[in-house]
Amino acid sequence: MHVSQNAIEIIAGFEGLRLNAYLDPIGIPTIGYGTIRYPWGTKVRMGDRITEDEAEEFLIYEATDFAREVDEICEGIDLNQNQFDALVSFTYNLGPGNLRNSTLLKRLKKRRFDAAAQEFEKWNKATVGGVKKVLRGLTIRRRAERALFERATDMGDPLPDEVSDQERAVLLQGFRAADQHLIVARDENGAAVDIVELASNDTDSLGSLLRQYPNAKQFEIAPAGEVVPEGERTRFVIRERIVKRPKQVPKLDQALLERGNKDSETKKNDVEEMQRQLQLLGYYGGPIDGDFGRGTDDAVRQFQADVFGRSEADGKVGPITWEKLFASDEPRRPEPEGEPAEGLNYLRLTKTNQRDNHNLVVLKLDYFKDGVKHDSINVCSGSPRQQVFKTAMESRSGSFQPLPEGRWTISDVLWRDGKDNYTGRVWKPGLGPAKILMCFKEPGTTGRSHIEIHIDWNKSGGKPGSAGCICPHDIAGFKTLVSWLRDTDPRSLYVDWGLGTCPKPKKPEATSTEKPCRW
Repeated sequence: MHVSQNAIEIIAGFEGLRLNAYLDPIGIPTIGYGTIRYPWGTKVRMGDRITEDEAEEFLIYEATDFAREVDEICEGIDLNQNQFDALVSFTYNLGPGNLRNSTLLKRLKKRRFDAAAQEFEKWNKATVGGVKKVLRGLTIRRRAERALFERATDMGDPLPDEVSDQERAVLLQGFRAADQHLIVARDENGAAVDIVELASNDTDSLGSLLRQYPNAKQFEIAPAGEVVPEGERTRFVIRERIVKRPKQVPKLDQALLERGNKDSETKKNDVEEMQRQLQLLGYYGGPIDGDFGRGTDDAVRQFQADVFGRSEADGKVGPITWEKLFASDEPRRPEPEGEPAEGLNYLRLTKTNQRDNHNLVVLKLDYFKDGVKHDSINVCSGSPRQQVFKTAMESRSGSFQPLPEGRWTISDVLWRDGKDNYTGRVWKPGLGPAKILMCFKEPGTTGRSHIEIHIDWNKSGGKPGSAGCICPHDIAGFKTLVSWLRDTDPRSLYVDWGLGTCPKPKKPEATSTEKPCRW
């Protein structure tokens, strides 16, 4: 079953709305409508502040989580919507462990619903200063939950709770097709809900992928002759590799490479090896001649700008740049795209067919300058379990899905601790030291708001992703984005999920009164 608005209203009414963190009656830092831990796993801390929209999103997110717990705990018990909502409110306040071990649940399992209703009001005590005390607020709340439990009319309409393909999977099958290693995830009806190609067949990649299917009960090697099902395939990649493979990185014989170095003078081949790798990654198109000239210098600087940020692009190659250069065989430079159009400067966000080890779809944020794609970085959006891409009208508040398709406007960069300070104080847990506000413009309207661009700061706490914001993976990616904004001041972001509602990019009118986003 899914939670309805009845449960949301009763929870919100008793928890109350507090936009600044406070201590609850038993001394736990709390914010919003009773949130003590953010969806990305970080505990609320004193000094935190959120918006009203964020508080509502956290409430719906948590209530949906607790609804799943209640559904599992009460499996086999025929509950109506009001009874279910009352139990969700009860669990939101007291936790699933108390429901699981309660006499209330024992009464429900015996179908003694009248007796179960009487149990609500026994849960009106809390430990304060080491002593259990009756709290007036809990007494009133338990009475309200009991009243909802016993009410036979005015059933609420369940809120939509979309289950991801990974959560639907109960069986995983391993396939070997030519030189590809594939995992096919099937639901309880045997239908293929996810087909994934492993970019690497090492145990690190396989283990990371299998952990993305929390309800899978069985893994098997597909029988010989069984054909891989038809359907869209996703490529699984590791965003941060745990197992390092230094043997793949050739030795740098010289302490430092810079413009003017020649292999012929040192009787080494460092420059030639570097040129070949830069060519493989799409940065260098000149001759492989072992001569660190202007073309090679330009390629090195562009690589450094993409990886470390433009402020760190000095053209000098030491051990750190060398290591990064040979860490991947994946081309980083964007393929040429677009038609020259002076003044047509904008950002575009699209999906790739890749999913990373955090169960997040790898998204591509492109920078178009004068109509031609100039640069690109990888980003993510939404929570790992809600990678569902929607149009503006379909996307709802509190879903924790990626931001919806359409045109957005972006504001200036806001710095928490001074301009270009990427290591100072953060705005709040999950946001990091810099953020860019965004507002939806077209087509139509959307229920989503308070969307931002910020570094994936949750990653450091083990909970990558966002509530819908766009997150460059690291500081280097955000630095690259900042360099685009300072280059031509693009104000429009076109989010194109392939759903057919994203407008065609166009130059802003010279007399346009459209203002950057303000909240």
